[in-house]
Parts: sequence; C-alpha cells; structure tokens
Amino acid sequence: MAGDDAWPPCNVTRSALEARVKGGLLHPITDEGSPKWIVPPVSDREPNPPPGYVVCFLSFLERGFGTPAGRLIRAILHYYGVELHNLNPNSVMQAAIFATVCEGFLGVPAHWNLWLHLFKADMSSHNEGGEKKPLQAGGCTLQLHQSCSHLYIRSNMPTSNRGWQNGWFYLRNDGGLLPEYTGNMVVECPEKWGWGAPTEEQKRLGPLLAGLENLRQARVTAATVATAFHKRSLLSLAQQRAFMWEMTQEVPWVGTRMLEEPVSATDITTRVLRGHAPGSEGFLVGSNAPREGLHFSGKTLLLILCPFPFFLALASIAACL
Repeated sequence: MAGDDAWPPCNVTRSALEARVKGGLLHPITDEGSPKWIVPPVSDREPNPPPGYVVCFLSFLERGFGTPAGRLIRAILHYYGVELHNLNPNSVMQAAIFATVCEGFLGVPAHWNLWLHLFKADMSSHNEGGEKKPLQAGGCTLQLHQSCSHLYIRSNMPTSNRGWQNGWFYLRNDGGLLPEYTGNMVVECPEKWGWGAPTEEQKRLGPLLAGLENLRQARVTAATVATAFHKRSLLSLAQQRAFMWEMTQEVPWVGTRMLEEPVSATDITTRVLRGHAPGSEGFLVGSNAPREGLHFSGKTLLLILCPFPFFLALASIAACL
C-alpha cells in the first residue's frame, strides 16, 4: 500500500532484539534454520513474514507478551477475531496486567468471564479529511467498561505511545497458537466486542470482585502488578510450566522465568513507566522487605523487593475465595 495507508517503516535492528534477549524479554535464537525471531529485510516495506511467523512489536515485549502464547491472549484474539498486530501497546498491557492479577494476586487462572465482565474492545482509527480510516496496526483497543472501572485496580495507561508502530519484526508462532498473519485491518466494531459476561456467569463472580476490591483497598495498582511480573522476569501472556501462585523459590526457574538472575531495579522502573502514564506509582503491599525508591520525572516508584511467592497472601482475599 502507498501514501497514508503505508506501513510505518521498520526501525528494528538485530542489536535491538539481542538487547531484549539479554533483558529477558525475548528468547534467544538457538536454531538458525528456524530462528525465534527475524529482523525484517530492508526490502520489506510492509510486513511479509515467512510461513510460521507473525508480526510483533518491540513495545509488546516490554508489556508482558511472549511465545508460546498463553491461553488468555489466544482467547482474546479468537474472541475479538483479530490478529496480534491489530492490538496496541496499551491493549497488550491490559491483558498482561489482568493475567497477573488473576494468577499472581487472586490465585486463580486467568478468568475469562471476569475479563468479559470488566473489559471490552473498541475500534481505533485515524481521521483523514473528516473520515475515519482503519489502522494498519493497533486497530483493536482493549479497555475497561466505563461502568466497571470502580471494580478493578487503578490503572493509568499512557495516552500516547508515539513511534511504537515502527518497531515491528517477525516472531516465530510457536505451536501455531496465534492467528496467522494476513495483514488484516480492523474496519468495524462488532456488537459482541461490548458484550459482558453472560448474566448467569456474572452471579458467580462475587468472590473475585471482592478480591479485587481488597486489592484496591490495599492500594494495588496496574503499576504494582507490572512491577511484580517484571521483577520476576515473567512474560505474563506466554505459556508457563507453572501457575504464578506456584512459583516459589524452590521451583526451577527454567520454564517459569526468562532469566535466572534478578532484573535490575533500573530496568524494572524503565519498563513499568513506559507502560504507564507519567505520575503512575507502583506499590507492592504485604511485605516487610526493604523498599528502594527510584526517582523518575519528579515521581517515585516504590519497588518492594519481596520474596516468592509474589502474590498477595492477604487473609481477607483468601477468605472470600
């Protein structure tokens, strides 16, 4: 495509992807015949991944996406009928936060009906001469139902992720779990994108909603949750060999975490604040471990360096579940 419909030029380099490998955000290449990831050749003015690969973005990696894709992100893409490139950074972050809230804080697998109850999808577009035009990438935005915002932890996503669409590369679709890349663009917002959980299922969400309220009262925020999964070098939207609540210090790190060594406080802070609006603060509650304050743009992000398991073992939450 040409003109305003053209894909933003790719600015991804091999060194940029290798840096993500070193930082525990991407798997290393162990088989050159079937590499985990590929830098698009200069001749690819728009994505043209080889068979078995999808289009991914650097910003998705910092927000908890990884392969093989986990059940929640697969369910999201299937239910809304979109491909990975149709999401945007905030959508990926919303999904990763939710997955971690369920597994790491409430102690249950990612709960699909709870997702439907709290979240909806909407179409994002750009305005051209007063007419809405579909986006090549990022046309599906996942966001809280406005009527349910008081039921969920506080979240302050950035209003702009400028330049993210230039960060595309090819990622191996391990197991064929993600939809095949077709270049699909979101051109409408189907009615089902706004549907909540079935009425009969909503009646069963009471204990989980009570648990979320306890998290809100404990001042747990989306930044808190992002801090938790980055500190543990987890890709929340990738398959794991154990649930998050099972990840104690005794569990081998291979297959649960991307890195054996701890992620630096500086790297954690940088990643968390890229995925949240300026002024966001993260607080991990329920630990007496020392806190390390990190200064960023006049705000302090508190990282509580607490041991495994990292979910909040609050008696009040356990009681209502």
